[in-house]
Amino acid sequence: MRRLLGVAAVIAGVGLALWLVLGPSADWEGGVRFARFALLLSCFLVIGGGVRLIYPDQPKDEPTEVAGSSRTPTGQGADPDG
Repeated sequence: MRRLLGVAAVIAGVGLALWLVLGPSADWEGGVRFARFALLLSCFLVIGGGVRLIYPDQPKDEPTEVAGSSRTPTGQGADPDG
């Protein structure tokens, strides 16, 4: 569900950013241009947040395991000799 929300946020952010850059908002003048620029910057934040939802720094779904390690989480070896 988290990744689906991330994909939706990225698509919405990209869509809004493209509309701000290429759409009818190019006719905006005066102080509204600064608001358009702020909205465009917030689109980048939404896209970045969506990417962090899709690819989190720490995966919470999977158990943390060191690559190549055959030890159990208690620190005991997995082989019967040891």
